[in-house]
Amino acid sequence: MKNASTILLAATLLSIVSCGNDKKNSQPGPIRSPLLTEAGHYEATLSPINAHLAGDVAGTALVKVKADSLTVEVKVNGSPAQIVHAQNIHIADSCPTLASDENKDGVIDAVEGQKSYGPVIIPLDNELKTQVEANATFPKADFSGNYFYRQNVSMREMLKDLTAKDNNMKDNIVKMKSSLGLAGRQIVIYGVAETAAVPETAATMNGQNKYSSLPIACGSLIKIAVNEEGTNTNGGKDP
Repeated sequence: MKNASTILLAATLLSIVSCGNDKKNSQPGPIRSPLLTEAGHYEATLSPINAHLAGDVAGTALVKVKADSLTVEVKVNGSPAQIVHAQNIHIADSCPTLASDENKDGVIDAVEGQKSYGPVIIPLDNELKTQVEANATFPKADFSGNYFYRQNVSMREMLKDLTAKDNNMKDNIVKMKSSLGLAGRQIVIYGVAETAAVPETAATMNGQNKYSSLPIACGSLIKIAVNEEGTNTNGGKDP
């Protein structure tokens, strides 16, 4: 009888512990996807492309990953004024150079540029949780050619879309097959005014015209150190 009571007590305690573990496991935890980039701050300094058409475009891009949050900030100065500028994170590891102008028409067009910076992995629009959104919008430069962009997204939501089936293999937007690995990815800004002297030989992509698809700035993301107070290497304060 004593042994039976002991067994019953042990079973009861095991049940309580098991329930406690179930409750604990039901709480949201850190993302453990093998495709998840490591947490940290990544910064790119933007340098001009096709400056004779777009001007000396300059700026910075900052990507911050912390737990389930990804925040992107892009600050651009001196871009063609009062037009919308598409901007993307691309998968390859270099920006185009003068040698990228393969047909020698005086511009680095969308097709030539992509041979350096690769296809798009994350369009930096107002809907980061999806790569393709019918009503997505990109930032518009002010009268001085300046703009500031900031968006935040849940990593879980974004990764769900980035790892889904690619339903359009003909566009230049690709899905993830390995780690997001932000370090070494390229930030590219696009768009010149329709009054710009873009040659007819400039190739386009995804149904865009030769003006909106022309790359005007590019920069490579590098991981930067951030101290305990949240100040990065440029002296900026992490919000």
